[in-house]
Amino acid sequence: MKRIAFFVQWMLCGGVENALISLAKKLQSEGHDVYIYAIKNEGEFVKKIPYGVKFSEIPMPRSTRSSIPVGGTKVSVRNAIREKQYAKAVRFLIRHQFSKCEFAELNVNKEAIPTLQEKFDIAVNFHIHSPFLVWYVSQKVDATKKFAWIHNDFTTTQYNIKILQKYLVDVDRFFAVAQNLVSEFSTIFPEYKDKIEIALNIVPKEEILIKSEKFYPEEFDICGKDTVKILTVGRLEEQKGYDIAVKVCKYLKERDLKFQWFILGNGTQKATIQSEIKKLNLEDYMHLLGTKMNPYPYFRHCDIYVQTSKHEGYVTTVTEAKILKRPIVTTDVSGAREQLIDKVNGEITTFDPTDIAHRIETLILNEDVRNRYSDKLEKLDGYLIGDWIDNFNKR
Repeated sequence: MKRIAFFVQWMLCGGVENALISLAKKLQSEGHDVYIYAIKNEGEFVKKIPYGVKFSEIPMPRSTRSSIPVGGTKVSVRNAIREKQYAKAVRFLIRHQFSKCEFAELNVNKEAIPTLQEKFDIAVNFHIHSPFLVWYVSQKVDATKKFAWIHNDFTTTQYNIKILQKYLVDVDRFFAVAQNLVSEFSTIFPEYKDKIEIALNIVPKEEILIKSEKFYPEEFDICGKDTVKILTVGRLEEQKGYDIAVKVCKYLKERDLKFQWFILGNGTQKATIQSEIKKLNLEDYMHLLGTKMNPYPYFRHCDIYVQTSKHEGYVTTVTEAKILKRPIVTTDVSGAREQLIDKVNGEITTFDPTDIAHRIETLILNEDVRNRYSDKLEKLDGYLIGDWIDNFNKR
């Protein structure tokens, strides 16, 4: 049995956090002692942390914690404004403007942050895109082995990971959730090419299938017999491309197609998206339903699953849609071509709203194509894990 600690930004309702919960369950079932430390004790998924997994905030003074712009300055300012903490929003902007470091998360009083007293066999930075966690696990955590997880690309996100190279030398192993992320990281750091391997997110098929049968979404009652139900699941953030989705919805409406588009998730862009929906008179076509702790009935009963993300690592929701054999339309983000074969068991599009709209229109008008994609979707058994989980346990 090993003592394994994971370090995350928070426990929001998102793919990274959901993947961590599944991984924690798996490791705990094998007898390991699992800990989760968050920069901030926030998020709906705190309630989903398995019983017995020890969860707490990373120890530090309250003033220091509140000064960390978790998720970046833009996200932190939006969150502060939404909570009507205007002075806090201004402080984030001032710190960003006069930051001595490219990464705002590191423009804090690091000397005030104590070394973690617990010692571990393995310490995992589960989000390498958090500069604070890269620094913290390197400098403030005592562990026999240190790992880092890559959930997103560096090029599209414009994340200059090279700046943090002095902290990465302490990492014994890197895990990436898609093969192209492995390739990209190896190009950036050829000296680490033997230290990185692919690690697909753990997605519990049987659990998803059981949860998908719990209820029929009452929101779908507005749909007539011939109405196609479109679903998108993901936080309402810029990364997810909801500005693209709204433009696609406008096109589909203008084509006089029978559809309803349902979106599950919350985030800092909610007000912006709602404003765009109203501006384009799409209130009767696009519906923001908020966060659902059990989204799987929505997957089961939708007709098309659509992902309009601008960048991703490996889209867990696409895998979930595959498990429930939903026809899928996704932008060509990282991992998309590892999950689907274009025009064989799904549609992989450019980021152009017109292209996405044309693909969705084809599926709306052709039930036979939708059925063919459903039939050809990969059969997934049990947990989606490979040899990496055994390698993880042996390290």
